[in-house]
Order: sequence, then structure tokens, then C-alpha cells
Amino acid sequence: MPTRQSFLSPSDTPAIQDSFAKIIKTVLGGNFVSPRSDTRLKTWDCRNWKGAIRTWNTRGGSAVLEWSQKGALAVGTGGCVNVYTKPAIQTPFTATVPPPLYLTHAIPHRLLTSVRFCPFQDILSIGHSAGVSSILVPGSGEPNFDSAEADPFENSKACREREVKSLLDKIQPDAITLDPSFIGSLARPPKLSTAVEGAHDIPYARLPRTSACVTGDEGGADGQGQGRRGPSKAEKEKKKMRGKNKTLKRFLRKQRKNIVDPRAVAVRKKLEKEREERRKARAIASGQEEPHKPSALDRFKRPS
Repeated sequence: MPTRQSFLSPSDTPAIQDSFAKIIKTVLGGNFVSPRSDTRLKTWDCRNWKGAIRTWNTRGGSAVLEWSQKGALAVGTGGCVNVYTKPAIQTPFTATVPPPLYLTHAIPHRLLTSVRFCPFQDILSIGHSAGVSSILVPGSGEPNFDSAEADPFENSKACREREVKSLLDKIQPDAITLDPSFIGSLARPPKLSTAVEGAHDIPYARLPRTSACVTGDEGGADGQGQGRRGPSKAEKEKKKMRGKNKTLKRFLRKQRKNIVDPRAVAVRKKLEKEREERRKARAIASGQEEPHKPSALDRFKRPS
């Protein structure tokens, strides 16, 4: 869950005489940490105000704090950023000893101003006097986000829808009523897709198939459909029987056109020879050619 930051006065804090600079509270686990002016940090449990869970000292003056979505605490002070994780900061400990460090990053000779965790990312941004630095803190971000609550990949359209839904949720249910004249009435007739006079209201590409056919026939008959394109390449291709005009079949037919197969060449020559014999037979029957007379020299002819 995302963290919440609040600035409270000493009267709003627990019954402790020391003044607080600020309190950063996180909903995750019900714990918060309070920095003090004497460079001392205390972690508290919101369910029990009898005393602090843990207390330790920091170096370099007042600290800047930030909680991550998974309960990691970043403490920036004295030119160094330290990261503590659970359960070390939640385990009660009486001695004034810092909990075990999870990660530390030194930024010497630069005044630290703020630290912020990136939501749903394992990135910690550190603001200092020379600019901004970013470090990786594995396991600090929430890996499983709820897109209905906070979507890191939300686009502008989803953002508008979320704003509309949030506004609709604020409307009282009593204010939402139905139009009594609409209940029980007939549906409105659809808009005429094939205009009789003038241009069509709907583009030709979005017309239903029946309306597109009617529109095309009327346009061709009236002379208005001359500007349409001709049949596509797929329509020009010869239609085969079922199963013969699939994409793979068409691809294989195109591949076979460029392949020289000896069997196909032999069949093609045989067909040409039979076609020539039929032509000669028709010519002899019509009297255009004389029939071939056998000769003794025919044995020396090469077979064609």
C-alpha cells in the first residue's frame, strides 16, 4: 500500500516531552518512526503507546526519512543513506543500538534534503545539494500491484476512465434514476446505411456485407461506382475446390512454377506430341495434308 506522510505538532504526538520535527506514518504494519533534534530515532507501534519499540542514534544532525511499500525504512543523515528492513526495526530492543543494516550508500560533502522510494520499483531517489541520485534497493517496491487501485502502466485513456468512475462513485444512489419514457419503448430504427440521395453517412469500408453489395450494385448501375477499385489479387485468383485454395496450397503452387521437374517436362512433351498427332489427324481428314507413306528409310529416323 502507498505510504502517507503527515506533519504533526508536539501536542498530537504520544506522551513524550521531546519535540518532534515530523512523523512519517505508514499503514503497512501500523509502525511509524520519529526523528528528534538530538539525532535520535524511535520506532513506534500504533497499537501500543506505552513506549518506543526501538531507539538508536544517528550521525550528522536531523535525518530525512521515507518508508517503502514493503516496509523498508530509508534514513538519510550525515552524508550517508542507510536502509533498514523488517523485522529488525519492528523487534523490541531495549539497548540504544542501531538495527542491522540492509543497505548503505555514502554521499560525502553533500547536504541531504530528501529521500523518496519509487512506487512499484526497487529504486530510491536521494535529493542533495548537488542534484538527485538514484540507487537500487532490492525488495523495497511492491511487485504485485492492483490495477484497479493504482496502475503504474496506466495510459491517458485509462486515467480518464478512472476519473469518471471515481466521480460516479461519489454520486448518491438515490440521484440515479431511469428515464420512464425509455422503459418499454421500441428500439430506434437503425440509420440508413445506403443513402438514396446524396453521400453515405457511413464509410463504405464499415458497411455491412449486405449493404456493401447493394451499394456497389447501385453505384455501378448509376455510374457512381466507377471510382471504386477493381477486384483484388485474391479475387482474381482462380477459385479451386474445397481445400485447394488454402494459403499453403497457393504458396506451394507458386513455388512449383519455378521448379524444373524431369517428370513434368516428360509429361509436357507427351501432351504436346499427342496434341500434334490429333492436329495431323484432323488435317488429313479434311484433306489439307496427305497421309504419311511408309518408307524403307524410316528405320533410320531418330525417335522424336
